[in-house]
Amino acid sequence: MARGGLGKPLSVLTHPLTYLSLACLVLLLHEAFYYRALGADSIDDAYISFRYAQNLVAGDGLVFNPGERVEGYTNFLWTVILAFFMRLGFEPSPVSIGLGILFSVATLGLVYQFFRLTSLRDSLAPLIAALCLAVDGSFALWAVSGMETSMFAFLVLAALTSYVWEWQTGRPGFLSGTLLALAAMTRPEGVLVLAVVVVHQAAARLVVKRQLVVMADVARIGGFLGLYVPYFLWRFYYYGFLLPNTFYAKVTVREAGFQHQRGLKYLVTFMRLHLGWLLPVAAIVPVIKGKLTFWFTSLLVLVVVYVSYILYVGGDWSVGRFFVPILPPAYILVATGLAEAYWSVRRWMRAGTDSSRGHVLLRIAATAVGVVGLVALLGFSSLRGEHELFVASFQAARATQARVAMGRWLRDNVPGDTYVAVDAAGQIPYYSRLRALDMFGVNDVHTAHLEVETMGQGVPGHEKFDFDYIMWRRPDLIIASAPFLDGSDSYARLDVPWTDDASLLSFLHVYRRKGWTPSG
Repeated sequence: MARGGLGKPLSVLTHPLTYLSLACLVLLLHEAFYYRALGADSIDDAYISFRYAQNLVAGDGLVFNPGERVEGYTNFLWTVILAFFMRLGFEPSPVSIGLGILFSVATLGLVYQFFRLTSLRDSLAPLIAALCLAVDGSFALWAVSGMETSMFAFLVLAALTSYVWEWQTGRPGFLSGTLLALAAMTRPEGVLVLAVVVVHQAAARLVVKRQLVVMADVARIGGFLGLYVPYFLWRFYYYGFLLPNTFYAKVTVREAGFQHQRGLKYLVTFMRLHLGWLLPVAAIVPVIKGKLTFWFTSLLVLVVVYVSYILYVGGDWSVGRFFVPILPPAYILVATGLAEAYWSVRRWMRAGTDSSRGHVLLRIAATAVGVVGLVALLGFSSLRGEHELFVASFQAARATQARVAMGRWLRDNVPGDTYVAVDAAGQIPYYSRLRALDMFGVNDVHTAHLEVETMGQGVPGHEKFDFDYIMWRRPDLIIASAPFLDGSDSYARLDVPWTDDASLLSFLHVYRRKGWTPSG
């Protein structure tokens, strides 16, 4: 068996099917851990998409409230897929979790496929990359969150894999363009990935072939525009804004200094918990050795540009959700650098001595370092990262139980025309099916477009809040995670047994408009 690229043939223990199966098993166990930790349910933000899908299936359109066209989601394709399953009678939460798991496992398969294209399939690199993804806490958690994160990560890597294949074979870029369009219809950041691919392709052609663009590149853009333009024109006509309402609710383009500082803190936290120093250290090895290949530079440029984008928008309230789409490319880069370093040491040892004992010791040492590194990545990114700082800190499972219980109680005990205001706009509106006001503006145009001088100093997505506007809208019930209406002249606490579990009562504070009762 001939050595391919940077690698050497290894034993049957590192046969592609062996390590791929091992990585998938580790990932599935990791995801099962988070599935249980989240209370075997999707997180609240996922239920915002479920609410849109619910109204679409009911014939009210892709809206949060019937009659109000607000684009409070950023995952059109994901939401439509869920609506399809809901139309068939399936509940969206288990479907979304199942799809997330499938896309995460498929991404591991794509990692191996990517290495096949780069002639590195016989090296250590595929094993390292697959196992790093499997033990990464962010990759595992967000696969079972009910959100579109895994699907988007899969589409991004699929588009990059197709892009490399098209370059190597000279095929038209239609496939990568179509995949990029699907990615952009899943998350707006897909447009950014397209821009990186187009610029990288032009630069590569100039350097290698002294050309700027050929028909194969035009096919890529055509494949993208053929799908994305009709979708974009529809959403602009339907909602009336160039960008989703969520962008206006979470990001500012004016005086964004605090926003950038928060983005930097978000990056530093992520790097600290994900052994982020490995990327520049490992990536520098191929750079030093002059092995800046087409595929290597495409991944490296994407990671750098995407991280810059995350810095600009100020990060996220999670530990690593925004970084998940670039984890597969990042770990491919890390694995390539580490594998190259290993084989460089092997070549140096071979040149200096014929002793097989030294090679065995090197292999044992590399294996030990690898195991320790994977355990450290699991411990930091998962146990001390996503689990400690998100799942445990926010008591995610209990919070979900409280919101679901409240939503169901509202559905069964208040009039259908009751108007509620919420600070968590997913599970309560979905289960109650009542008209709802999103107090933080993700699903409300007025609040989303407020100008906030301190934008960037608070929690992303929770900085825009207009108390006077909420009072003007006069919701019948206001349900929040903080007791901010105690002593109000207009609202009083709703003292009714909305749950039999007393431990859930502390998660929600419920206020009724004075003069309003559950009986109407």
